Amino acid sequence: MKYLYCPKCKELRVKPWYPTKDYCPRCMGTLKVIPIPRNWATYAIYVLAATTFTFVYLNSTMDNRNYLYVGVASVVALLVLQFTELTRGHRYAISKLRVTKSDTQVMKTKGWLKDKDK
Repeated sequence: MKYLYCPKCKELRVKPWYPTKDYCPRCMGTLKVIPIPRNWATYAIYVLAATTFTFVYLNSTMDNRNYLYVGVASVVALLVLQFTELTRGHRYAISKLRVTKSDTQVMKTKGWLKDKDK
């Protein structure tokens, strides 16, 4: 997974899975690419996706509802893991940004930085 950061717009977004050029769609400026390292949740998502398809296939061929229930439970677990992986990646990408004094106010309004005075 990779995140894209535009220094002009101060926008941080997930890079889509399809190939794109590293230009901001809003201001046409150059984006900074932040690669996110993989961890156990990334591989668990791959395994759960494969098992979900397997259980749905088994449900359609053997006509057993238990396979469908396990497949639906796998989808729910997949969604929870994907959400945790996206939030971990977002936190990692924010930690890798070089913050200047002009950027701090914008990042505080977006909720990326917290006031230390509170």
